[in-house]
Amino acid sequence: MKALVTGGTGFIGSSVVRLLLENGHTVRLLTRRKELPLEFKGKEVEGVHGDLKDFSSVIKAMDGMDLFYHIGEIKNVNETASRNNVKLMKQIIAAVQEKGVRRLIFISSLTVAGIPSVSPAVEETKPEIVLEDHYTSYKRACEGLLLNSLAGRCVIIRPAPVYGPGSRYLPRFIYAIEKFGAIGFPFIGNAKNIAPLIYIKDLANAIYLSGLAPSASGQIINLTDGIRHSWHDFLNTVAAQLGKKLRIMPIPPLFLKIPAVPFDLLAGIVGIKLDPVQYVNYFSKDLWFDNTKAQDLLGWRPEYSLDDGVGEMIKFYRGV
Repeated sequence: MKALVTGGTGFIGSSVVRLLLENGHTVRLLTRRKELPLEFKGKEVEGVHGDLKDFSSVIKAMDGMDLFYHIGEIKNVNETASRNNVKLMKQIIAAVQEKGVRRLIFISSLTVAGIPSVSPAVEETKPEIVLEDHYTSYKRACEGLLLNSLAGRCVIIRPAPVYGPGSRYLPRFIYAIEKFGAIGFPFIGNAKNIAPLIYIKDLANAIYLSGLAPSASGQIINLTDGIRHSWHDFLNTVAAQLGKKLRIMPIPPLFLKIPAVPFDLLAGIVGIKLDPVQYVNYFSKDLWFDNTKAQDLLGWRPEYSLDDGVGEMIKFYRGV
């Protein structure tokens, strides 16, 4: 099949592109780069110059495509960017119907599920607390548009926090543990609450399969490794793979909620919606999500344990 991928040079998208190529599909990348990344040169990859802010370039790139993996996004830093992401989705939905794209796979976020009211949570679980930041609000709005207008030809994937080789953000996190972990690594609460996580290769495989599995059409799928591990487990696994000791410095959630309120008010003045109070709750509560639906609909199973996934991430970080 022919697949269009936005965000195909990024952390998640590039892993999905690799799987598409490995399985004999042709890929079209919407990219702002003038040249394809070196690893994709000489392969069945067509680079199309475009920008998600230029809606017309996205719509044109959809010509002749069977699948559309919408992984990229306009960077959500304010309300305008959030609105533009939603406007782009409206344009994409109309074009999918006009151009005959068989399926649109939209990468949403597990934060749309909020803080669930029961544990383990499934896709239908009502949230106890709804998150209202710009990022989550735009993802939620796009989910609604897809289900109302394109239910038979879309799949919505909600990934948990992703770890693994290639992330732009994790190296700073690893560096902090490596240099300062033995002194004290601050974390909200005692870090022993259940953490939803997924390794990048497991996530990419599920995203890839969601474009092909007939039973996935019209579905929302929460994507986690399904394991009942904590932030404490994750942090200590990273430290162990680095050969370092880790001392977690618990910060009582209440201590962070007090300054978070004025911070949220100030952010609102400049048009940034962060919902910091609820994110303090988010990282200090048990967040355990069942992944049975992903397994049943996609024929997917997570293949990486926490030790294996973190081990690969640390090797990449060290250039091994």
